[in-house]
Amino acid sequence: MIGAATRLAALVGHPVGHSLSPAMQNAAFEAAGVDGRYLAFDVAPGRLEVALKGLAALGALGVNVTIPHKTEAFGLCDWVEPKARALGAVNVVLFKDQELLGHNSDIDGVEGALDELPQGGKRALLLGAGGSARAAAAALLGRGFTLALTNRTEERARRTADDVARGLGRKGLSCLAWDRFHQERFDLVVNATSLGLESNPWPDGDLNRLLGALEGASVVDLVYRPRGRTALAEAARRAGSAVAEGQTVLLHQGMRSFFLFTGREAPRSAMAKALEVSR
Repeated sequence: MIGAATRLAALVGHPVGHSLSPAMQNAAFEAAGVDGRYLAFDVAPGRLEVALKGLAALGALGVNVTIPHKTEAFGLCDWVEPKARALGAVNVVLFKDQELLGHNSDIDGVEGALDELPQGGKRALLLGAGGSARAAAAALLGRGFTLALTNRTEERARRTADDVARGLGRKGLSCLAWDRFHQERFDLVVNATSLGLESNPWPDGDLNRLLGALEGASVVDLVYRPRGRTALAEAARRAGSAVAEGQTVLLHQGMRSFFLFTGREAPRSAMAKALEVSR
């Protein structure tokens, strides 16, 4: 029962209507016996700072931050954990004594997804240049992958690659033109763009070209749909690839987020069941 002692946690992003995080985190609160509720708020670009300050003033536990706010959230935090600081992106903000504390559980999400895929070669194609792509790059480089990063805006891809390499102090990260990624072969393909959301479908040409880069490669799609599979996940499965879908990534990052919000071990089975039911 919701009462005066009920604590709030939230998701902020744009858009958030497709998000399964409320179902997953509310199931976790109930299973763990935590008096809390988790809501999603659509926060338009340019409104993140006032939204975070308002939630902090209300005494919220914290928030998950999603597209397109992860790099902006980094700049708004008073303190950022080292791995998030190295990436310049946060996806969890905790509120303590009116200070904003930044963390990155997206790295945990990608690492968890990788653990559920067959282990093979170590050459990966990473699509995207935002906060999710930075977290994916950290997870992949930490697992010994060599990365080719591509984005529809080439300048942004190069800036992200430079930032990640400098922040993590690692080599093995290069850039590849968006119109050329189908000309090479990879052991793993990771989609960290927003392509595949119902509001941002894949252009047929880009998805068809991406399938040409698979040839048996495993796939991690950070995007998910509330019902059914994304176009990439569906096409990759038809092509015979092993796929870790966005719900898998969400589960692992959500477990880390729950721990940060509450200090308690996340109830994985309850969270996974909530995601499955929501599909």
